[in-house]
This record gives sequence, C-alpha cells and structure tokens, in this order.
Amino acid sequence: MKNMLKSFLTLTLLLSIQFAFAQSIAADNSLNAGKVQWLQNQINTGSVPFGMPVSREFEVKNIGTENLMILQVKSGCFCTLAEWSKEPVEPGHSAKIKVTYDSQREGEFYRIVTVMTNFDTIQAVPLALKGKVDAEK
Repeated sequence: MKNMLKSFLTLTLLLSIQFAFAQSIAADNSLNAGKVQWLQNQINTGSVPFGMPVSREFEVKNIGTENLMILQVKSGCFCTLAEWSKEPVEPGHSAKIKVTYDSQREGEFYRIVTVMTNFDTIQAVPLALKGKVDAEK
C-alpha cells in the first residue's frame, strides 16, 4: 500500500511537471543551425470527438543554402503518428509534417514529436499537438 501511494505521488508529480513545462513550446528557430524556420511549434486542436483521430500539419521552411532533409520524426507513444516526405526540401521551399493523435483517451492531451534534420543531427526539434478529447458517448 505504501509503495502504491509512493508510485501514485511520483506519477502525479511527473505529470504536473510535464504540463507545467509543456504548455507552450517557444518557437526557437536557432535550432537546426538557423537554416530552418518552424512556422508553428505547437498546434492546439481544441475539442475532438472520442475515437476520431485528429491530424494537423506543421510547416517547416528551408531558409538555408543547402537542401534540407527531414531524417526522422519520433513520437513518445503509439497513440501519435507522424508522416513526412523523404524528399529533399530545396532552399526557400517548405515541407509539412503531418501529426496524428488517435483520440482513444478522454481528457486533455499533449503529444510531442521530435524532428531530426540533416542541419543538426544532434539536436532534435520538438513539435507539440495539444487539445481535449470529449467524453466517450
């Protein structure tokens, strides 16, 4: 019982910290060596129906002089998927990363995917999808 209470309190603390720091991701265009402009780092979907996947697109613009390659987009859970073109993005052009949350849990959600590009293979850029899944009917 004592271990269960301790685990519950630890989980509650971790979730509180995540929401405190995750409410807003600043648009930091210094990531990726200043060669990439993220037009949005966070999208609020608002309320979505339970069980209806919700998708939004994040746009990235290549402001460098070389081709941009989106090497990898990772999600922290199976409930969130990402799709993107494997084609090079020429200087001055944009690409989109489609992020889909499955909406299988009621309540607020905050899902982060991290993007790795050829301009900075060490520092991933976080993108956040947030909203609220309505109660199951």
